[in-house]
Amino acid sequence: MTTDLPDDVLLVTREGPVTIATLNRPHRRNALTRDLRDALQAFFEERRRDSDCRVVILRGAGDHFCVGLDIVAVTEGDSMIDDLDRGDWALTDLLRAMRACPQPIIVLANGSVAGGGLVFALTADIILANESAFFCTAFINLGLSGTELGVSWRLQRTLGLSLARELVFTAGRLDATCALAQGLVSRVVPDADLEAAGLAMAQQIANATQDALRLTKRNLDLALQSPTVETAYELEERAQMRRASTGILKTALSDFAARHGKR
Repeated sequence: MTTDLPDDVLLVTREGPVTIATLNRPHRRNALTRDLRDALQAFFEERRRDSDCRVVILRGAGDHFCVGLDIVAVTEGDSMIDDLDRGDWALTDLLRAMRACPQPIIVLANGSVAGGGLVFALTADIILANESAFFCTAFINLGLSGTELGVSWRLQRTLGLSLARELVFTAGRLDATCALAQGLVSRVVPDADLEAAGLAMAQQIANATQDALRLTKRNLDLALQSPTVETAYELEERAQMRRASTGILKTALSDFAARHGKR
C-alpha cells in the first residue's frame, strides 16, 4: 500500500507492521520546505492512533537523507522562513510529534545529514548509517546560533561536551566511522545494504507487542529526564506490572517450557 501526501514530498509505504516514510525531494537533497514539514507533522500525528504499525522507518530518497532548510526555496518565496522569524514553534511541534509517536523510529542516514536533517536523526530512537553518511549541524554557517531545535540537549548527551561543542561551533562534519565510534549511530553498513539492514532491524523490533514497545519507548524518554535512578525503578516497575497483568508473561513461560519439553 502506498499513500502520497501533498505534492508527493513525503511517500509512505507499508511492509507489514513497519511503516516507511520517505522524504521525497531528492533533487534538493531532501531539503526542508513548509510542505515537507507539514507532511511530516501529519504523518507522525497519524501514527499515534495507528494500531497496525509497530515500527517507523524514516529515510531520504536518493543519495542524501536531508540537508536541512531549503535555502533555494526560501529565496523563491517558500514561507518556511517566516515561521523562523517568530520562533521555531512549528518545527518544535513536529519534533514533539516524533517523540509522542508510540512506535520506535529508525532513521536511515545516508549522505548528508545536516541542519534540520541532523535534528530529525537525533529525535529518532535509532540511527543506522551507510558508509557515505556524514553529520553536520550547519546552523552557524547561516549566521544563526549553532544550537537549534534541541541540538544543545541531544548532541551533548550523545557525543559528550567537547566533540558536540566542536561540531556546533565549527559546523564541521562527522563521518560515519567517527559517528559509530562516538555512539551517534548504532551501526554502519555498506551503502547498498542500508535499506535492507533497516528493514531487517525494524521487523525484528516489530516481533514485540505494540504495548510493550510503547511502554519501553516512554520509559526510555522519561529516564533521560529523571534526576534519580529511583524514578526509573518506579516507572519500569509499573510498566512491567501492566504487562504482567495481561497474562502475557505466563503465556511466554508456558511456550518456553513447551519448546524445551518441560511441564
